[in-house]
Amino acid sequence: MPDAGGSQDNDLGLSGLSHLVIQVSDVARAAAFYSDVLGLEASAASWPGSAEALALASGGGQHLVLSPAAELTDLRETGVHHAFAVSPAQREKAAAALAARDAEVFDYAEDPPDEAKDRFYFLDLDGNRIQLVTRPRAGADDAPRLDHTAVQVADILWAERFYTEVLGFTPVHRVGWNTADYARAQLWADGKEDMAPGTRRLDKRYSSIVNRRMVPRVNMQVYFACGGGVFGVYLANRHFQEPPEEAVLGVPRTAFRVTEDGLARARERLEAAGWRLEGPVAHAAGRPIAASLYLRDPGGNFIELATAAEAAP
Repeated sequence: MPDAGGSQDNDLGLSGLSHLVIQVSDVARAAAFYSDVLGLEASAASWPGSAEALALASGGGQHLVLSPAAELTDLRETGVHHAFAVSPAQREKAAAALAARDAEVFDYAEDPPDEAKDRFYFLDLDGNRIQLVTRPRAGADDAPRLDHTAVQVADILWAERFYTEVLGFTPVHRVGWNTADYARAQLWADGKEDMAPGTRRLDKRYSSIVNRRMVPRVNMQVYFACGGGVFGVYLANRHFQEPPEEAVLGVPRTAFRVTEDGLARARERLEAAGWRLEGPVAHAAGRPIAASLYLRDPGGNFIELATAAEAAP
């Protein structure tokens, strides 16, 4: 998969991830955690749409936005996760900070080939799964940048069609489309590979002909190149409650950076496809982003297309 270097792709002027908005129970506590473990510090500007949210500055002008929520969505058993690109030194520092907190680091095996050596996962204080990947471009003094993120959907083929045909993303890797993936699921079932939650499951056979009642399966996954970033879509391994159909702005939310012309083009394309949306919404001067278009994907995930401000704090 490509690195998140920021190169533009497709006719929306897509240049990767802009920001992620995640749920936390206590903004100050969560900010202290991310500062301690990853060295992310609060942005000087308030975040559009929520006076209570706090934006942490990531590398490359990206942000991790902490949004307070009274009731958190439990995503620990799903494939949903967020990855930061770090240097080897930053990874060692994060490992030491987590050890000091008695936080567990998980050594999950990987499906994407380019992450085979990056087996480093942990949960933040609110159960959000974070992955660290080492990238050559991540310098020891640069803030960790958003490398990729992943969401879950109930219908992966519908989701793939939306992201490719409507938003113009490019599929770069699939899991669950060939026999080797299912053979590897057996290794997981036999306890020979530790895989991340949401990537494997046991299916029950409803037949009296065979003796094996439970069969290991791989959960289907598609990874997309989106500008210089990567975006993963996982088939949900159990029923999950989607937001109300009319809702187009909410949390958690994944935001992609596009150009101003691309934002207008995206609105035209989404309207032609009959998609619910809000915007473009212009933001006040001094904010890290200039304008946003809000929508939901076919799996009920909140998506934002945003343009960068000329001089983000």
